[in-house]
Amino acid sequence: MTAATGSSSSQSVPGIDLAGSVPVFGRRPSSQLIDGESFTDFSRKRLIFGAFTQPGQTHVYRVDCKAGERLRAQMFVPVLPRGGAVLPAFAIVAQSLPYSADTQKVPLELPQGYSAIVAPPPSELLQPVKDVLTRVYYYPGPLIDTRTLVGGRCYLVVWIPHNHMGKYVISIGHRWPLRWSYWAQLPLYWWQIRGWFGLSRAAAYYLLAALTAAAIWRRAGLSRRSVAK
Repeated sequence: MTAATGSSSSQSVPGIDLAGSVPVFGRRPSSQLIDGESFTDFSRKRLIFGAFTQPGQTHVYRVDCKAGERLRAQMFVPVLPRGGAVLPAFAIVAQSLPYSADTQKVPLELPQGYSAIVAPPPSELLQPVKDVLTRVYYYPGPLIDTRTLVGGRCYLVVWIPHNHMGKYVISIGHRWPLRWSYWAQLPLYWWQIRGWFGLSRAAAYYLLAALTAAAIWRRAGLSRRSVAK
């Protein structure tokens, strides 16, 4: 994905860094720590597209972390053409985090020795930001940026305090992808994100038709030149 930008150049939105994020779709994360949706690491930049389909759901994502590893997560409210977005509460849970007062706010029983940092609810949503590639909008929400003190299992817990249902987006990680395969899949990411938002993907058909016509025209030109020889 390309960098998200504010919809007005006169206002900058702090903490927005969607560039280089790998979109994650189709997940059905568990509501328990023991079998939460697993990721290979917390450092790689990902953009999780989730949805609460029933009241009272809790989504758990888990990863094995190293001591001193940076844990960064930010919630976003997607601007959907037909509505249906939510701003859930979320927390980072790990062993011996710098804060522990938030433990009782998490709607799950935590193992002994684990602490939680719960993102504070925003007083208001700021101006939405636009992703340049997909031309979709997000309202930036709360941000947690901390580090582990010891190694072990870490969790990202997402829940709806008031039993609402709807779609959410959460950004995790801080490290850009280095593999060429990420850049090769940008057209696929564009297609997936536009579809998730419920927006038109006609531009892809127009582009494909134009590329096909250009290929046919070039092949016909080569054939004419070969005949002329």
